Order: sequence, then structure tokens, then C-alpha cells
Amino acid sequence: MYPDSVTASILEYRTIQGRTYHSDRYAHEYVMPNDEQQLQSVDITHHYLTILLDNNLFLAPISPHVQRVLDVGTGSGIWAIDFADAYPSAQVIGSDLSPTQPEWVPPNVHFEIADATLTWPWKDNYFDFTHIRYLFGAVQDWPALFQEAYRCCAPGGWVQSCEADIHFYSDDGTTDSEPALQKWADLYEKGGAATGRTFFLQQEALQERSITEAGFTDVRIFDYKLPVGGWTSNRKLFELGEYVRLTLENDLEGYTLYIWHNVLNWPRDEYPQFLAALRKAICSRKVHGYMMVRYVYGRKP
Repeated sequence: MYPDSVTASILEYRTIQGRTYHSDRYAHEYVMPNDEQQLQSVDITHHYLTILLDNNLFLAPISPHVQRVLDVGTGSGIWAIDFADAYPSAQVIGSDLSPTQPEWVPPNVHFEIADATLTWPWKDNYFDFTHIRYLFGAVQDWPALFQEAYRCCAPGGWVQSCEADIHFYSDDGTTDSEPALQKWADLYEKGGAATGRTFFLQQEALQERSITEAGFTDVRIFDYKLPVGGWTSNRKLFELGEYVRLTLENDLEGYTLYIWHNVLNWPRDEYPQFLAALRKAICSRKVHGYMMVRYVYGRKP
């Protein structure tokens, strides 16, 4: 599955309060764990985003005869695997900091260890489609990342970026009465400021600005609401919201533990109460909360 260059040091995961994180071989301070519980949430996230796109894996108008595809920050590898199944003539690479992907995969997909925040290891003008999803909180220099995407993209090829705004919003004010949801926002706002890796790209239009500045053209932007929980009567949004709730509820600790304890050093005795209040808020049908997700794609001339 991986080339021989994967050394033992990459597999020396750090264990912090019972959760595992990528090897300290990297200077990169990525705050999410890479263990089985977190990977379950990654898979659920993939499922709800597929529902959001009406059972499609992407929005960009790529060629049905696409040949070379890159999935940046592949995580569990689920998007790369699904794409490889759907496009058996394409060669798909999934890259990540940790080799946490399954061994049994379609023959046209393989995984590589790479830090997307550094110079990419692939040659110029190579990929027909580069898929980048949910790297919020992981990147300090977004323009540099999309410059690398542009360099590695073949002329006429596409890049697509999908990032969530993980604030809890509501149109009826019901999220305003839940202090745990505000604490969640504070955690990521202050955590992102401390690490220099923002969790809120939409506030600065970082996706579309970085893609355009890199040289991509035909840039399109699509914004969607992600309901949290099954509080809406719309059938599709109800199902979507239940899976969004599930991905959060499955690993609230994994999403918050490292930032709370290791980045911000907030009081340890307040953490269990925060988790309990947060879980109660996201499971309440009286709280009509949603997050936002933005898709941006562009073409290399």
C-alpha cells in the first residue's frame, strides 16, 4: 500500500490522554487525532457530504475520462476509494500525514505520506483533478497550498476545495441560548489564532481568494447549510442533519481535547462539563443549529 520510504518514525504516533496523533516527525501541529474513533467520524463526514451533493463525490465539471487524481488530506481514504471505484480507468493518489488507510483497496488507488503544507512531492502539470477537503485548522499558508495545487495540476485540470465554517448558526436564535456552542466557537477561534491555522476560512474568503491568486480560472463558489440534528421537516436535510450530529457526537473529545488541553491550556476540571453541555446542545431538537460549508473549484488554463 505504501512505498518502502515509509519509515518506522512515521508510525511512532504520539499518545495524548489516550488518543493517538500523527508522528512528531512532522513540525506540523495538526490538532485532530488519527485513531479509529476519529476515522469513524471522517467516514460519517464523507457520507453526509455525499448526501449533500445528491450522492455525488464532487462538483467540479471534470472530464468523465479523468486519468490522474489527487486527494489531499485523505484521512481514512474513503473519498479516494469511492472515486477509484466510480472511475476505474483513473489512477487515484490519497495523501496524508499518517498511513491510516485500509490495506484492501481498488487496484487503481494508492496512498502516500505527504505534508500538504510543504512542497508537494509530485511533478508539474500532472493531475487532472485535485480534491482538497476539510483541512481547516491544518494550514498556515493557504495561498502557498493552492500554488502547489496549481503547479501540480495539468493544463485544463481542476482543483476543488471544500471547507466548513464550524460556528453554530440559527435563523431563529435558538443557538444563542446555549453557552456550550459559544464555548465551542471560542475554542476554535482562539485555538486557530494560537497555532496560526484558522478554522474559519470563509471569514476571509481564503478558499476563493487563494485559488484565484494561484492562477486558476472559471472559479465557482457554492455555499450550503449543514443542519446539526434532525430538527428540520425537509426529508433530505433531516437525514443530513442526523449524520452531521452523529459525526460530532461520535467524537466530541477528539475534536476538542488537544486544543483545550495542549494549545490553550484551559482548566482541566471544566472540560468534562463542557463536553456534557455540548453533547446536550447538539442533540436537542429545540436547538435549530446549522453550520456552513463552502465548495470552491477552479480550472488551470
